[in-house]
Amino acid sequence: MKNLFEKLIVNPTKKIYENKNYKFLKNKTILITGSTGLIGQFFFSFFYHSLQSKFQPKRIDLIHKNKLANYFKFYAKNKKINFIKKDITNKNFKPNNYDYIIHLSSYGQPLKFMKKPLETFELNTSVLKKLLEKTNKKGSFLFLSTSEVYSGINKQNYEYKIGNTNTNHLRACYIQSKLAGETLINIYKEKFKLNAKSVRLCLAYGPGNKIRDKRVLYQFIEKALIKSKINMLDSGLEKRSYIYILDAIEMLINILFKGKGDIYNVGGKEIINVHFLAKEIAKLTKAKLIIPPKKKSNMGAPKRATVSIKKYENEFGKKNLIKLKTGLKLTLEWQKKLYRYN
Repeated sequence: MKNLFEKLIVNPTKKIYENKNYKFLKNKTILITGSTGLIGQFFFSFFYHSLQSKFQPKRIDLIHKNKLANYFKFYAKNKKINFIKKDITNKNFKPNNYDYIIHLSSYGQPLKFMKKPLETFELNTSVLKKLLEKTNKKGSFLFLSTSEVYSGINKQNYEYKIGNTNTNHLRACYIQSKLAGETLINIYKEKFKLNAKSVRLCLAYGPGNKIRDKRVLYQFIEKALIKSKINMLDSGLEKRSYIYILDAIEMLINILFKGKGDIYNVGGKEIINVHFLAKEIAKLTKAKLIIPPKKKSNMGAPKRATVSIKKYENEFGKKNLIKLKTGLKLTLEWQKKLYRYN
């Protein structure tokens, strides 16, 4: 997978790094939690390019909970890159001080965060607080929130809104803890003048996920590759806006280093429904699409998961995003290798 990791993840982020001047990273310390997840791998790749310049960071610490993928072992040879296998929900977790902290650790897959509600809540609250306290005053902090905070709203979502889910909602551990985390970010920003931001990310996808990922898009691809058919669980009328991970990373990096606000949406512009997504994947894989006659439970998934990125574009300029079909083709290239598909 190393060659594919370089082709689809490491090399594409080089252009993002080279497009701007990142002299300020020289001799800085960086921490990324959830570093081996989908988003973490692209962040790692971006900072890896900084180590090839004369403005090298002092140290990049990458916290991960699960076993390190083989393709990371080459990069671990670099003395400035430290992969740290650790459960940061452990009460004995005591982070060092850093100039830049990117807190990505969370259970983004519904089946996982509903199975581990306490750990999910801790990652977005008590663990977040520990990390905020270890951010240098002249540094920056990025907290990955979620578009699920808009659950219950069936119109376009803007940063000044939140949804109307109750605390006994199926996904409350995730939604309410993300809102609590955003509140913590705002407290530290106002009270301690910390340069901290929250990003409500909406459905980033692309290469880099692990096998058996239970999120809808990856489940469709897995079914198509292994069984040559996609059995949908319901009619797929829920509206979604997906964003290819490379676009999302560029936006997140701009927000981390240059953002003037406190809360930002990051998501796609193409609004589709889940049925359309399944149909596109079926076309690309030549798989059969099967839609059930009756709708089944969707584990509390929102009817609409879309966000407006107008606030981001007003600050950073209009963003031309990678089209869904193009992004799916790149994602399939990774998935085929992941499932050893020929």
